[in-house]
Amino acid sequence: MLVVGVVGSPRKDGLTNKLVSEALAGAQSMGATIKKIYLIDYEIEPWTPEHTKAPEELNKIMREADGYIIGAPVYYLDINGLTKDFLDTVDLGNSNGKPGFGITIAGGTGKGLVLAIKSIYYFFFCKNIRALEPLPVSRFNFEKALKKANELGRKLAEEAKMKKPFKSLEERIRYFSSIKYMNMDMVDEILLLAEQLLKSSPKQEYKEEAMSYYKRAKELISKGEKNKAITYAVKAYELLYY
Repeated sequence: MLVVGVVGSPRKDGLTNKLVSEALAGAQSMGATIKKIYLIDYEIEPWTPEHTKAPEELNKIMREADGYIIGAPVYYLDINGLTKDFLDTVDLGNSNGKPGFGITIAGGTGKGLVLAIKSIYYFFFCKNIRALEPLPVSRFNFEKALKKANELGRKLAEEAKMKKPFKSLEERIRYFSSIKYMNMDMVDEILLLAEQLLKSSPKQEYKEEAMSYYKRAKELISKGEKNKAITYAVKAYELLYY
């Protein structure tokens, strides 16, 4: 049973690597053989009519995998170009029913942590990969996310013991529509970041006020007034951002 972890960041010693490594450690603790790939080590070109596939050495590793972990940094609310070029060109062979999960890490403001994860999960959908819960990460929840990465790695190893192929497009759509975070938009994402900041921000003198804005935003959303909720969601986030 082989679980492959893909580090999409050009920095080998960065946060993406730490998260993917922790997920692989979880998989290994459940008996899986693990292999970590740094995309920066390969000549991965954007898809063109002349370059339709990733390097065969990389394709071979991915075809042999029984489960996938794909980690990428967030650039401009999406995964970085290196990871996207990999997803556009990698040849997985028959991956129907193999498990996988994605990790995105948004440094700085944290924005894009959820929006970017969708790109990886759209890839999983198209490749018939039975995706686990995503792991969107910011610097505000990083330590907690490391523990979650290990947990998801263990779960992935268990799921990799037996492929569960999708039997129809309808089944696949129903499955992916139920995955956590997939229905979130930019407003939901800002509220998620505000929630993380409520737990981790050093600006505790603003916590009570930020909490009142956060609750008001949630209340408005529950009433179907998401456009009005934006004002309060942003206020909660900006009060606690550091």
